[in-house]
Amino acid sequence: MRDSAEETERPGAPWLIDGPAVDWNGPADRSFLPFTDRDKDRPVIELLERVVQRQGDRIAIEDANISLSFSELWDGVRALARDIAERTQPGEMIGIFLPMTAMYPLTMLACLAAGRAFVALDIHYPREWISQVLADARPALIIADAASPPPGEAAVTTRVMRLDGAPAAPPEGWTPSPPLGVDDPAFVLFTSGSTGRPKGVVNSQRALLQRVGQSINAAHVNAEDRFLTLASLSTIVGVRDVITALIAGARIRLLDPQRAGSREILTVIDTAEITILFAFPALLRVVVEAHRQRASPALRLVRIGGDTTLWSDIELLRRWLAPGAAIQLIYAATEAPMMQWFVDETVAREDQRIPIGYPLAGNRLAVLDDDGSSAARGDVGELVVQSPYVALGHLGPGGRILPSFAAGAGRERVFHTGDLVRERPDGLLDRIGRKDRQVKIRGVRVELDGVEAALRRHDLVRDVGVLARRRGAGEDVSLVAYVSPHHGADGALLNDLRDMMRGTWPAAMRPVRMYLAEDIPRLPSSKLDVRRLQAIDEANIAAEGAAPSTAGVPAKADKIAQMVERAWRQVLGTPPGEADFYESGGDSLKTITLVFELEQALGLELSPTLPHEAPTFASLCEALRSAPTPTYAPLLTLKAGDDSPPLFVVHGAGGTVSAFFHVAREMTWKGPVIGLQARGLLARDVPHASVEAMAKEYLEAVTARQPHGPYLLCGYSFGGLVAFEMAVQLRRDGEAVAFVGLFDSLPRFWQWPIRARAVLILRRALAHATALRGMPMRRWPGEAWRQAGRARARVFSRQPPGAPGGPPLPDFLADAPSTLRRVGLSALVASTRYHPGYYPGELTLFTPAERGAGWPVPQDVWRAHAASLSAVPLAGTHMNMLSPPHVETVASLLSSVLPSV
Repeated sequence: MRDSAEETERPGAPWLIDGPAVDWNGPADRSFLPFTDRDKDRPVIELLERVVQRQGDRIAIEDANISLSFSELWDGVRALARDIAERTQPGEMIGIFLPMTAMYPLTMLACLAAGRAFVALDIHYPREWISQVLADARPALIIADAASPPPGEAAVTTRVMRLDGAPAAPPEGWTPSPPLGVDDPAFVLFTSGSTGRPKGVVNSQRALLQRVGQSINAAHVNAEDRFLTLASLSTIVGVRDVITALIAGARIRLLDPQRAGSREILTVIDTAEITILFAFPALLRVVVEAHRQRASPALRLVRIGGDTTLWSDIELLRRWLAPGAAIQLIYAATEAPMMQWFVDETVAREDQRIPIGYPLAGNRLAVLDDDGSSAARGDVGELVVQSPYVALGHLGPGGRILPSFAAGAGRERVFHTGDLVRERPDGLLDRIGRKDRQVKIRGVRVELDGVEAALRRHDLVRDVGVLARRRGAGEDVSLVAYVSPHHGADGALLNDLRDMMRGTWPAAMRPVRMYLAEDIPRLPSSKLDVRRLQAIDEANIAAEGAAPSTAGVPAKADKIAQMVERAWRQVLGTPPGEADFYESGGDSLKTITLVFELEQALGLELSPTLPHEAPTFASLCEALRSAPTPTYAPLLTLKAGDDSPPLFVVHGAGGTVSAFFHVAREMTWKGPVIGLQARGLLARDVPHASVEAMAKEYLEAVTARQPHGPYLLCGYSFGGLVAFEMAVQLRRDGEAVAFVGLFDSLPRFWQWPIRARAVLILRRALAHATALRGMPMRRWPGEAWRQAGRARARVFSRQPPGAPGGPPLPDFLADAPSTLRRVGLSALVASTRYHPGYYPGELTLFTPAERGAGWPVPQDVWRAHAASLSAVPLAGTHMNMLSPPHVETVASLLSSVLPSV
């Protein structure tokens, strides 16, 4: 160990000197059980068993629905390991295709206990991506959620094991299989490869335990800690943090960052008393900026990694964290751990980017110039790692492990990171950029060459250049693509490319801006001339900032075009271009906002679905020039389709089906999708007063469009009640109904089972009691009376929201335009009066992962109202489950459960 500012000669170039102790500037005085070098020689399962014997009754893992003690986790691991061992042979791999719940880490551990390596999959990735992964990995068995559709194509594997809760403990006398050795292939994680295909990185337990040990010893993790990791469990960060928490005897709280908004994340941090948080910089900025108060004093450490971190991020965190909390930067790759440090704000700031850390002991790091020689301190070179903790290799076709890394001394392997770095005088390293054009976007590693390769697959594309750009300090990285077309192609090519990428690649890999170019600038060596392409892009950004893009803009730049351009910029933050409103970032809320801004500017009443009917800038301007007086029409086509019976989608309490715009676009189901919108969205129309009347009028429009069944119906929130009533009326009239889907729909409180009502009342009472503890006793009586009044209004009142004695208006109505507020209030009144009958068929319940404390499971409420039920778990919360980034998953699941009729 040396002082961080000490100048020390390197002993035998090219290796860098190890940095200070891993807990330097961190929680060095906190008691904990150190992780030793001998622990790296023991399998993960053996280390976990030691923790189970020591503290079996303590909570190990919890998610939104269940918690498992170490003993319960251990029983579940052993039981599932038995099933895996019985169904597979040694040397075969297991695919894990589960949501981010307690079952995911349990399954990881069970695979290791059964002596099988696992392939970690992310359910949010497109099915084509998953199919490519499975084609390479060829797992012998896939473990999936009980309600999830099969991952990938059936031809890849025919064996899928459905997991419904923690398995029961194995019978007495059962002998587990020998666990994997610490140097055997243990797990495979897939990243985006430079060839346009996923790339599988194969790691051993020894490599994982090196990261685990460094995390424990750096943060002094003990059994009192509670982890929250906002990273997918299909990444090295997710795997590392789960195993770190469990081996240290700590508790880990699972929360899928793609399913939860900032409010949910912050609520979990505070209510679960999280002590250690990991997040990627881009996500952390959004979360922290949404928090108006300081973080809980329990949060003692925030760990950051996976992307470039700025000094402004540290300043933002310091304003949020309690005094004394630590910030740790971790720099690593899926292939190897490398460096970390606890941020010291007094170090010299040579760039807006924060240094990536000090070299960690156990690895040998070098900075090499283009000739492979050691770069002088302060010079830029490629970071190279030689270590026994480098990954074993990459996964080739058919599941073969390719030894991708050169052999070093002994068991060491050499990994060329491709990162360009320089060593500072104080021993810290600055990351300058990428040698091979690899970037991370929202924590997802993206190869720019891979994106270019994907775009080149289109027959009309001649050449492509892709850039990763950041418009300003602190803004997220995004991709920009310049496409040179073959002769005869026009601007429609860009829309074709967007459609192709939308169904194929994760969102982080899709360019947010695309341009046609006659030629792509290239160097004499034929490599992309990045500097010239960046200069072209800077000119485009400047031109767009000065005036609206002319792409798709009407030739006559009249006042309507100017007003639309101004409203477009105000709502989306970007000028209009070739992409339509929804491809440019529009969602259901922004649809409403855009219509409101246009109404204010033009002095007209507009249809709330106008941006969907005319989504491009040119079509929106034209629609406004010739807009007739709008009239109420219940049906709105969200997606055209073949001659199959349509899927009819009923609006939520807000009255519009804008929440389904993105979902309908992403659906692979071949039939049309038609929305049902509320009467009253136009000021001259009176909203419906009851669910029954609403269902009756909607059925008149539906049967005019489709005279006879079978009918396919679904609805969101309040719309689920209407869809249910429509199904009841159709069956009463002798018509066939093939599908009824309810997206997180519940009748009013008084229709719930007694037990569910009692649980909610108890939870609310406990929450109020907790709030009282934080104030002086003399204020308890008055505050208790006020809280009780609000509770009575919210839970017991039969009055509509906003009425005297009734609950307050929901947030989504409080600031809504007057017509939407009127429709929403009518819907809430109608739901208060509605008593669901009985439907003699099956209901499909789509339920979000994050639910409010005390709210019942929808199956418990609807069981008495239908002959049968099926459940489909979704990402997010009630308010955001149909919004990005959950849209692709919802569209895929909805498409998969719709029957063929």
